[in-house]
Amino acid sequence: MRRKHALRRAGRGGARRAAGLTAGVAALAGLLWTAPAVAQEGTEIRHAPQQKAVGSQVEIVDELPVIRPEFPVPDEPNMLFYLQRSTNPNTIVYAAQFREDGRLDPREPVVAYWRRFNTTGERKPLKMMEDAFAFGVRAQATGDPDVFDLYVVSYPERKATVRLVEPGRAELVLQSGRHAMRPLYAYVDVDESGLVPSVRKVVVLGRDAETGKALVERIQIE
Repeated sequence: MRRKHALRRAGRGGARRAAGLTAGVAALAGLLWTAPAVAQEGTEIRHAPQQKAVGSQVEIVDELPVIRPEFPVPDEPNMLFYLQRSTNPNTIVYAAQFREDGRLDPREPVVAYWRRFNTTGERKPLKMMEDAFAFGVRAQATGDPDVFDLYVVSYPERKATVRLVEPGRAELVLQSGRHAMRPLYAYVDVDESGLVPSVRKVVVLGRDAETGKALVERIQIE
């Protein structure tokens, strides 16, 4: 049976809307999602308290940790980054999209979608509310047609950059403290002990874009 959880968010006139507690990484994840995420598979939507990031620490480590070794790791064409949550192994994948000539598609250079690892691993698109309020990404053109600024809809203040490296291959770079990080994945630790889930912490893992050293950013949530 699929694991279900309900999230609530206050809305105008007391109306129920999809909301969220998922914090995630940043502009791409930079991905810190402190704004509303949505319930999955038609589960009930409930009001939830607002949370926010209050700071972060970046550490250089010898090896990147695998936080949940029992969770499947997606292996997707053109994948830039993925997001795991403690609630279940369902994973959000962020992948570059290219035109036939191998250049980034200016209409949608990065797409986000689910891998439903708690069932058969099938690919599923984000639902409308997930894309609009939680996990969706938006790209902004720069003066270079091969470079786009990128952000997650729930945390637009923190931007990343997606850049064409060669035809059919792109990289994502996120400023993490004083490091330019190539993020690999993020992990959101969700507390489900209360009536409404809340985020305990967010961890972003990647490598320094200049040195290749492993980096771990721990984002504090209140």
